[in-house]
Amino acid sequence: MDNPNVLNDVRYLRDVVARTEPARVNYYWPVTLSWGVLIGLSYLAYVLLGRTGNTAALQWVWPAGVVATPLNWYLVRMVRANIQKQGVRPRFRKDLMYLWLSIILIGLLWSEGLGLLGLINSHWYVLSFLWGSIYFIGFIMNGVLISSEWFWAAAVLLASVVAAFLAGPDVYWLPSIWIPGTFLLAGFLGWRNVRRHLAQA
Repeated sequence: MDNPNVLNDVRYLRDVVARTEPARVNYYWPVTLSWGVLIGLSYLAYVLLGRTGNTAALQWVWPAGVVATPLNWYLVRMVRANIQKQGVRPRFRKDLMYLWLSIILIGLLWSEGLGLLGLINSHWYVLSFLWGSIYFIGFIMNGVLISSEWFWAAAVLLASVVAAFLAGPDVYWLPSIWIPGTFLLAGFLGWRNVRRHLAQA
């Protein structure tokens, strides 16, 4: 390994790998925060519609969420451009895309099924536990494939689901409140971790 050309080649390969490997932190924390806000607004719509007696419109809240797609697309492009300015080539995570599309599709189908069968009036709490479970799985996937702050979000969400189940029907709404809250938590922790990572770079 005394050959300088070989050493330069090794350094070059290490640099290429470092620039193409997945980030150790979540640079997409603005996207995470935005989804926390959007999901929070969706659940607020659920509460308002439920209190006013417009239960027939509840199953159409989530499909209306497609309007969030342009905002998500804009934020992702903005973050990718900022990452490229730092000399790092961001990868498009098809694995994450397919995993999230799969679990969200199942959640939407179950939600629409409950609405079409007229079970939301008497079994509204099923949606709370259903989406709490779905997002818990998604957070674990993000923790494995993206960054560790998602494990904290998953732990908080799991704790809220278990607490609601043990406490009884009076607090079955708790997981619904913590779903957007855990997105905001993951976004804040992601922002903090990115700042620390950039300070140490």
